[in-house]
Amino acid sequence: MFLVTASWGASYMWMKIALISVAPLFLVGLRFTVAFLATLIIFARILKRPSRGEALASFILGTLLFCAFTFVMISLRHTAASTAGFLLSTTTVFVAIFEAVLKKRFPRLSTIITTVLVVLGLYLLVANGAGLKLDFNALLCVICAAIYAVYIMASDILAKRQLVTFSVSIWQLGVAGAEGLLFGGFMNGITLPQSASQWGTVLALGLICSAFGFVAQTQVQNYLAPNTVSLIYSLEPIFSAIFAYFTLGEILSSQQYLGAAIMFLSVVASEIVKAHSPQSDS
Repeated sequence: MFLVTASWGASYMWMKIALISVAPLFLVGLRFTVAFLATLIIFARILKRPSRGEALASFILGTLLFCAFTFVMISLRHTAASTAGFLLSTTTVFVAIFEAVLKKRFPRLSTIITTVLVVLGLYLLVANGAGLKLDFNALLCVICAAIYAVYIMASDILAKRQLVTFSVSIWQLGVAGAEGLLFGGFMNGITLPQSASQWGTVLALGLICSAFGFVAQTQVQNYLAPNTVSLIYSLEPIFSAIFAYFTLGEILSSQQYLGAAIMFLSVVASEIVKAHSPQSDS
């Protein structure tokens, strides 16, 4: 999961480079189609025809991936890669809230405190001296985080029903890719990378971030709890900030760094508390 998280941290800079010439929805399609074709070729001998339950699981997970990445792709056209990374770290908060709703119990105190601190950090990160308002593109990142939290929860539920098989982890990529190419082509037409570097970023997104990342994550969730996955996933903004600094030259203001630090540390602290007191409701 650490390697997966590092690759996703790098994905923000690659997406920004590819978005120079490729429309957001079509880039989602290209990314996941490359990932699907690569895994299809590599694992052709062991890939099985999905059962009805596996086909449904693939459709659900693939559609959630398509929706989540549609929001983040649109946002990244006007949002710094490092900022997007920290905004998407709110996924861990959404996982905790959704788990509380699903299990019909009041969120533990650590979750409530974390949510308040994340909102504070979110304001410092996106306002940057401006008035109290949530930028539209920042809101898209937060929506993406919420959808991805649903993806993590859905993966866990389906895994417990023995429906998240190795085949499903591959077929979900095909679903997301097909939906991206279909809706992207319909809304914006066919848009392709215009340089070798842009093609390179699309291949990196497909092969490293998606083919490796999502197949590995889906399989790991058979052995790790959602909270553990969320904790490791919370390291992603650190990787995104590092990659964005060295490759895109992105530098946050001191206020934004403070907001990012508050968000990151509160999320990590909350997950550590839950790991040490899993039965506590306060």
